[in-house]
Amino acid sequence: MIFLISCFALAAKSQSRNLEFYLQAALQNSPLLNDYRNQASAASSDSLLIRAARMPQVDVKTQLQYAPAYDNFGYEEVITNGGNYMALMGVSQTILNRRELSSKYLSVELQKKAIDNSSRMSAYELNKIITNQYLTTYAVFSDLLFNRSFLKLTMEENQIVSQFVRNGIYRQTDYLSLQVEIQSQEILISQLEGQFRKEEAFLNRLCGLNDTIYFEPVEPDLKIVGVADIMGSPGLIQYEIDSLRIENDKRALDIRYKPKVNWFADAGFLTSNPWNFYQHFGYSAGIGLNVPVYDGRQKNIEKQKLELAENSRSAYEDSYRKQYYQQLHELYEELGTLNETYNRTEKQNATSKLLVRELRGQLERGNIQMTDYINAIRSHRTIERNLIFINIHKLQIINEINFLSSR
Repeated sequence: MIFLISCFALAAKSQSRNLEFYLQAALQNSPLLNDYRNQASAASSDSLLIRAARMPQVDVKTQLQYAPAYDNFGYEEVITNGGNYMALMGVSQTILNRRELSSKYLSVELQKKAIDNSSRMSAYELNKIITNQYLTTYAVFSDLLFNRSFLKLTMEENQIVSQFVRNGIYRQTDYLSLQVEIQSQEILISQLEGQFRKEEAFLNRLCGLNDTIYFEPVEPDLKIVGVADIMGSPGLIQYEIDSLRIENDKRALDIRYKPKVNWFADAGFLTSNPWNFYQHFGYSAGIGLNVPVYDGRQKNIEKQKLELAENSRSAYEDSYRKQYYQQLHELYEELGTLNETYNRTEKQNATSKLLVRELRGQLERGNIQMTDYINAIRSHRTIERNLIFINIHKLQIINEINFLSSR
């Protein structure tokens, strides 16, 4: 009896949390999603770096070199001039490289899209994982509540039966049979309470929560949202982004082997005599041309690697398209079967309730054996638990369908 009172005291002190609370907490506390946000900010900085690299690059070069030569010691002075002293400010800029810059900007843009899409995929996957764990927690909690109410009902019958035993209507063995059933129910409730605490603690960890108080989950209202469309699927979008990235890498490879032109200029002093450096101030300017001629067939090897990458990507995309609609078909079929099973089990449960009610009346009048009543309530308990778990399974299937339909 003390056990039963403690169970209801625990329930009375509990507060409730719904699925939306856990989903919001998971999205806010996810280190992976925070990492994607940081990556998106870093990708924006990459665009600024490309823009900065377009501008003329200015640097300062200084060199103070002394090469002593005397008797038969030292470098040949006609080469070293005895030393080399310079202080130059130079400026250079690559020109006629619009295609190269365009390829770099596109690479950054594709990187941003990939990060954004990966972030969306991770958010959807996190949503699915949290929802599944919430449903598991809710299933255990529902089972716990049902068995608590069932224990309460059995305790009430126990008082009636004990009175009948004293009056000689029932035997002592009937009373003991009911006691064994009550004890079994108490053990089951104890196990369910432990499992509930375990499942909710796991749910809190997934959401980044550090709570020590246990909250009652609220029945989730999950429905199929929208219509599944593979074209808006983040999985397919990722394959399309990968295809664009490979094509851009091919263009960047071709551009890398195009001639490159840059202009440069410098100003300062350059002399071999440090004592009259002020007489050797000057400047210079020019244009440089770099034409790749032969690289040992590196370009062809790189192109072959990109072609292989595209072949693999295409194969994965084809497989994804086939599996996408196959998964949806299987999920909808399973959901239909579960709906039929749930409806039939509901009818069975209604009949079982009626049977228990009738047998209870006969039990209180002393017209049936205790074993008949115990068997009936065990059967009813099994049917009620089946209803709980069929309903949870339906919600899990809906969660899977919504995940595939995420856009």
